[in-house]
Amino acid sequence: MIKKILAGFILLFIIGCSQKSSLTNASNLTANAIHSKIYKAVQDNNLDDADNLFLSLDAQYPSSIYIKPDLLILFLAHMQNEEYKLAKFYIGEYEKRFAGIEEIPWCEYQKIKADFFDYQNAYTDQGKLLNLIEECENFKENFSSSKYIYEVNTIHAKALLTKKYLDDKIYKLYKKLDKPKAAKQYKTAIPKNSKEPVVPWYKKIFYW
Repeated sequence: MIKKILAGFILLFIIGCSQKSSLTNASNLTANAIHSKIYKAVQDNNLDDADNLFLSLDAQYPSSIYIKPDLLILFLAHMQNEEYKLAKFYIGEYEKRFAGIEEIPWCEYQKIKADFFDYQNAYTDQGKLLNLIEECENFKENFSSSKYIYEVNTIHAKALLTKKYLDDKIYKLYKKLDKPKAAKQYKTAIPKNSKEPVVPWYKKIFYW
């Protein structure tokens, strides 16, 4: 029970200051009625309302049969809307609460995909990049026979290549600053015929 309450607070924190009207409208409704309102809100691309409605459903009817499908509906809706942190939250909740053994590789793959799409700017946020690489390596170790291994291998290869270009940028920066010891840690070999991650021209001015 405590874990579910904490999960609710986490979701509220992620969502931030969204509209409260749907929560009020969900009071004293049946689980089926709230589920229908969630579905309608998603259809209307009103995801703030859909998120709030789901919190109401989970609070009022924690054992409802609609919790499971609504987690997936909201995961897919936020992925389509490019709100990857929320998408990852929902698929994580689905995995913890409902996923059988055979579904776990799919859930883990979806979380990797969300993080991959969320990492949009090459050469920024090294922590996100390293986390993505670690996620891929864990997947390959734990689910080597999964049918999603090829997609994860592709994401892993792209992340590793991006890291090489990032390390090379850092290496050149330290060389320019005349810090050979620091530079040595980032020296790397760029694979031949590889292409540098694309950075829009208007963002390049902020990098190095």
